[in-house]
Amino acid sequence: MSDTLKRVDDVRVTATVDRMGLVAVQTPQAFEAGVLRAAHAHQDDATDDAALVEEIGGAVVVVPGDLRNLKITGPADLMIAAALLETS
Repeated sequence: MSDTLKRVDDVRVTATVDRMGLVAVQTPQAFEAGVLRAAHAHQDDATDDAALVEEIGGAVVVVPGDLRNLKITGPADLMIAAALLETS
């Protein structure tokens, strides 16, 4: 993880978080279909599929990602994705 992480209370920084052992994960994520269905049937309130699989005791491993695999959440993300597609 290259970003510096800060713990905050409202807007005031209270601590700098040690990044050792932390990774940023991308979505979408891949799981065997049966495991993913079971995880979603158990609970559907999580920030990603991995959290749901973790909740049912499933094994989650990290594999290398690609910075071009953007999560599209807003208009700026669409512009970045379009620019990346133009250069591919």
